[in-house]
Amino acid sequence: MQRRGRTSERSLLLIIEDDAGVLESLSDLLAARFDVLAAADAGMGLELAREHGPDLILLDRFLPSGDGLTVLEALQLDSHTESTPVIFLTGDADEATLERCLEKGAVDFIHKPASARELMARIDRALRQSEQQRRLQILAQTDALTGLANFRALSVRLEEELRRAHRYGYPLSVVVIDLDHLKAINDGMGHDVGNQAILALANQLKGNLRESDFAARFGGDEFIALLPHQTAEEAAVFAERIRAGLRSVGVQKGDGRPASFGLSVSVGIADHTLESPRDDAETLMKAADAALYEAKREGRDRVVVFGRPALSPPAHQH
Repeated sequence: MQRRGRTSERSLLLIIEDDAGVLESLSDLLAARFDVLAAADAGMGLELAREHGPDLILLDRFLPSGDGLTVLEALQLDSHTESTPVIFLTGDADEATLERCLEKGAVDFIHKPASARELMARIDRALRQSEQQRRLQILAQTDALTGLANFRALSVRLEEELRRAHRYGYPLSVVVIDLDHLKAINDGMGHDVGNQAILALANQLKGNLRESDFAARFGGDEFIALLPHQTAEEAAVFAERIRAGLRSVGVQKGDGRPASFGLSVSVGIADHTLESPRDDAETLMKAADAALYEAKREGRDRVVVFGRPALSPPAHQH
């Protein structure tokens, strides 16, 4: 096995090929333009794919340790590699075999031996197509105004995070943040000013997230943050930073003059813990929504943890 892992911003390719001579020659050829990982059997190939997340895999159609199609299926069943493009390397010219490779999800196939020019052209095309698909997927899961994730992406991520929290026994908090009086801002000062307010809240969120956290715009004036490894009490500290920070942000009216009001948020928080487990994402979200409703009922501009008394914010000039 060769390991030439990722050493730059170049694309990372993984070659899974049992012929030592072919493996070495491919590695030497591709190393001039790409970072290269190489494995001589299916098991090591799958391990490297999961560990390093290559941008593309060159996979031998027939392997002593496992059929190439079986390896492809294993890659597609793993969330870490399910979208990784695979090009089959094959000495079989049978059209039915090649058709089956494409039907199973391979993006292309290359006959062995292939010229360097053909090999590079097919790899370049596969990488371009993969990048285009990746960008389209990001666009489909991103809120256009704020750049945060949208409802679709949130739903998937919440399910994933709650499964991990159940599996590994750590807490997970959901923070629901509602921008107060957005409708009044839009009606009284226009949607441009309302968008300023939304962006101000989005920026506060982005500035307070850890690498492991996740934030999304849930609706017009509602945002949600997922905080793994954080109890509700710890999440309340995060939420209070956002609430306090937003109050110092000013917005401008259409004529460029500062608006005469401050921005505020109402926040509801619920968590999943070993002591207070939530069976599913819906139950966790309902608890956070109930806390948000309580924050609004108590006068807005405050943070409420589900099952705890609502606390009034410090006195300020609205």
